[in-house]
Amino acid sequence: MSEFHIPETEKIVLSVNDSPTMEQPMFQWFYENGVALVRARSTAKAMELLGRAQYDAVITNLRRFENGSKNDNAGIDLLQQIRRMGQDIPVFIYTMNIDQATRQSALSSGATYITANPTELQSMLKKHI
Repeated sequence: MSEFHIPETEKIVLSVNDSPTMEQPMFQWFYENGVALVRARSTAKAMELLGRAQYDAVITNLRRFENGSKNDNAGIDLLQQIRRMGQDIPVFIYTMNIDQATRQSALSSGATYITANPTELQSMLKKHI
């Protein structure tokens, strides 16, 4: 009989995304690396969760439906709220739609990294958490 191994939790990451299927390729990586993933579907829920626990990083998508409408800057809005709270937590924006203006806006707002590539995101997470 083979031994079932559950890694000890080493880090806690808050993931904010209204479309969790986008994150599925990363779930196994989180699990194997002892990263507990806490999920929120909205900026409001993310802010509530940030007030309840200390996280090692935040991953957010850029665009999401909130309050009944599409917010094309939801991830940057969340990032700005986090920075206004004085939190210096690493914030990664994971999105399929990146143009130069979006990249510049995210980075100037204090994003740690913005990418559309899950392998890049994992690499950056390894460096920052």
